[in-house]
Amino acid sequence: MKNSNTAAAFLILAAGFAPLGAMDLDFAGSSYKAAPVAVSAPAPVKARSAAPKVKEWTVMVFINGKNNLEMAGLYNVNKMEKVGSDANVNIVVELGRMNGQAAGDTDLDGNWTGSRRLFIKKDKDEEKITSPVVHVSSTVDMGDYKRVVNFVNWAKTSYPAKKYMLVLWDHGSGWMDPRVSQEPKTEGKGISFDDETNNYIRTKQIGDILKESGKVDVLAYDACLMQMGEVAFEVKANAEVIVGSEETVPGMGFPYDLFLGALVKKPAFSAEELGALTVEAYKMFYDAMNNAGKKMGGQLSAIRSSKLNDLGVKTAEFAALAKEVNDVEALKIARAGVIRYDMIGAASDPNMAISFYGDLHQYAGLLANALKGTDDKALALKAKAAELQEYIDKEVMIDNQATGNNRVGRALSESHGISVYLPPAEVRIAQEKLENIFEGKYADFEFDKAAKWHDYVTFLYGVK
Repeated sequence: MKNSNTAAAFLILAAGFAPLGAMDLDFAGSSYKAAPVAVSAPAPVKARSAAPKVKEWTVMVFINGKNNLEMAGLYNVNKMEKVGSDANVNIVVELGRMNGQAAGDTDLDGNWTGSRRLFIKKDKDEEKITSPVVHVSSTVDMGDYKRVVNFVNWAKTSYPAKKYMLVLWDHGSGWMDPRVSQEPKTEGKGISFDDETNNYIRTKQIGDILKESGKVDVLAYDACLMQMGEVAFEVKANAEVIVGSEETVPGMGFPYDLFLGALVKKPAFSAEELGALTVEAYKMFYDAMNNAGKKMGGQLSAIRSSKLNDLGVKTAEFAALAKEVNDVEALKIARAGVIRYDMIGAASDPNMAISFYGDLHQYAGLLANALKGTDDKALALKAKAAELQEYIDKEVMIDNQATGNNRVGRALSESHGISVYLPPAEVRIAQEKLENIFEGKYADFEFDKAAKWHDYVTFLYGVK
């Protein structure tokens, strides 16, 4: 852990933002108590007469509330308004809403639909969004990656800064791009799933967002399951720091008042420091939730994109040696023992045995520890696993924090910050059956091109 993480935690406390302010809210099954407000359509925005000031940071948050997370989106914007933009930091949001979703529909804040872009200003009303609306679209596809491109280009032009943070907010399902029907969904998969258009942003399209709108200093996912090798490799060329969770993210999402409050206190934060700050604020907030008996386990990490190329090399070397050694019992132990993440849900996967997302660092260690051989190849595999683990800990990770347990009672502190595709623990799930739900080919991902991981996964499916 770098020293900047301690500084980040200190600044959160110094900013005076208590993480207990949202203690009554639980979007898994409760309510957000604001009263409905009649809102008229805003007047057209006047063109600026002078070039906007270049600030230290512009934080851009793309909130797709066109699904069962609409209420959570309103809540998070109100948390941003506890801080607001200032002379050094711009906070801008695109918020999309709809009516008629099967779950989570709300008429709060005027029950408008479409999307609104907001320049976030500080207020004292946590139950009403008061920030000025600077752009309106009556119809919008929040599942179209080009909408994010448009938002980012607009934000960079209208609110320029020396450094940029982009937050993609919504449901997330890691690298898995599921096949979709033409019928509207009631639950989102992918990232930025729009229940009205039945569209969502695919994994490779996240990379396209940054290719088409330009680099950002920090890319953060306020969405479940997105901190994966397969996702990170798609954006590594155009984001210095990537923040995300291996596990699901509770409905409250990021504690925006905490990390934005600290950023406003110290706008000179570097990209790595802001990444660490976001992680530390997340840990602090969900520690408070757990201490209050809410049982909201959480994990978040910030990683260095510049170290991912070598991660691919080291992962490929580890996989090649593991195939060569072919210690069947060790392979079974690692596959059965690795911590997995809740990508399927309790109804279909009560024991998380079908989940095919697992922590890369822990998997390598479990395999190495279970090896029985003492020959040169087995010793080389143990050394390669240790090298991979050390590289993840010391080079890839800027900060990795966890609190509480996952749904099946395992400590999320077992997570080391980045997950990958691993065959399910239940060997009865056939590879062909599982991969038939994917919309694209795994081999198309940049991670697979670097790590040859799909070959290794196919090898693991053959271990009986």
